[in-house]
Amino acid sequence: MFDAIICDPPYGVRAGGRKSGGRKLIKGVKGPYTVPDEKRDNHIPSTAPYSLAECVHDLLHLAARMVVMGGRLVFFYPVLRGEDGTANPQFPEHPCFKLITSSEQILSFRYSRVLLTMVKVAPYTEEIEKLAAERHREFRENHQKWMEEGNLHSAVFEPAQDGKPDRDSKPKYRGKYV
Repeated sequence: MFDAIICDPPYGVRAGGRKSGGRKLIKGVKGPYTVPDEKRDNHIPSTAPYSLAECVHDLLHLAARMVVMGGRLVFFYPVLRGEDGTANPQFPEHPCFKLITSSEQILSFRYSRVLLTMVKVAPYTEEIEKLAAERHREFRENHQKWMEEGNLHSAVFEPAQDGKPDRDSKPKYRGKYV
C-alpha cells in the first residue's frame, strides 16, 4: 500500500503512450505468449497505443486499490483552452477519490495542463469497481473528440485559423534596448 502516487502520464502531445502486448493481445484476439529461450536475447516486445482515457482509467483503478485511506493521487491532466484563452475542463472522477485541489499550468494559448490532487475517501470494493467503469465510459464519451489518438496533438500544434499568431506577438528581448 502507498501513501501517495505522483505521476505525469503520457497524453499524446509530444509522444503518445504505448503499452506492452500488441493490438491482437490487448483486443483478446490472441492469448498471452511465452517467448522461446532461443529468441529472448534479441526479442523486442510488441506494443500498442495507450490512449489518455485508458491511461487515466488505469491510473485511477490502480490507485483505488493501492493507496491507503486518506492517501493522495497527484497527476497532470491536459486541458484544451477555448478561443478566448480560457479553460473549462471536466476532470476524471473515481468513486474512491475526491478532488481536493487543481492547479493550472498554462503552456500555450490553446493548451495547458492541470495538476490534480485527489484524496482517497472510500475503500475499494467490487461495487465501486462497477461504478468506476460506468463513470469512465461517460467520461470517455464526453471527451472522445479530443482524446482520440492525435487529436490533442493536432489541436495544440495546428496553425491559427486566419494565419495570424494566437495572440498579439511581442518582439523577444535580444540584448540591449537601443
